Amino acid sequence: MKISQISAFLCVARHGSVAAAARELNRSRTTVSTMLTALEDELGVELFERTGNRLQLTAIGQSILTDGRRLEQVAGQIQARCQHHLSGAESVLRIARDDSLPESVWRDLLRQLKLKFPQTSVTVYLAPPRELAPLVRDQSVDVAYGLMPELLNEGYQWFRELADVRMLTVAAPNHPLSQLKRVTQDDLVAHTEITLAYMQDAMLVAESPETANYLAFTQYELIRDAVIDGAGWADLPLPLIAEALRAETLKTIHHRSANWWKVFSALESEQAQGGAVVSWLAQALEKQLEALH
Repeated sequence: MKISQISAFLCVARHGSVAAAARELNRSRTTVSTMLTALEDELGVELFERTGNRLQLTAIGQSILTDGRRLEQVAGQIQARCQHHLSGAESVLRIARDDSLPESVWRDLLRQLKLKFPQTSVTVYLAPPRELAPLVRDQSVDVAYGLMPELLNEGYQWFRELADVRMLTVAAPNHPLSQLKRVTQDDLVAHTEITLAYMQDAMLVAESPETANYLAFTQYELIRDAVIDGAGWADLPLPLIAEALRAETLKTIHHRSANWWKVFSALESEQAQGGAVVSWLAQALEKQLEALH
């Protein structure tokens, strides 16, 4: 029993005509009739009976129709997976990322990824920037994206700088720092800083706070929301807060270092480096980052 025979059987069942099925399959009527006869001979049953100028399924033909559709579908999946493998695309991709880019950007990227590489299974893990490199190093994920610290040597991992991301020091409009014409370092220290937290040696720590008076969260979005609520000030990536700045729920404070840059990077494991999906995603992220600036 061949898949082509099953496809011919299903096509004739849809149209009720060998001629119509032959046109859809781009085969001759003789070829389609021969395929049906061979299938019936192998199965030992008649699948169709002729009623006037139409072919109608017999009882046994009707009963195997669903199985035939399932078989054709599975065959198509097998062929698609083999073509996917031959194209060099990854079958499975494990991604770690931070949330320095808006969630809408990531949703759109992953939607495009699945349209272009439908056979690639993707798992995404959200982590603070400082946890990204260890996740790749320990082979917990295949690739990581975010505002990672610059890596001088990561062994068999490939560090790729994708774009510069503007960082702004911000506070809520009614926060005391937003009312000052000039903010000094002493002013910053006098108010609560909201900063990143991450796991280090099984302990949750804050990332380089400017002051002993701080709140620390593992996600930029949580920091942004706390700043909007007036809980303190923070350094945040522009792509994530652009909408809040336009809506004037956040304000850049007047500090000499309130406008600076970090590098949005990709860290690829040895196994993932050069893969079709990873390469496409890096290019797509570069384009998105250019558009956001």
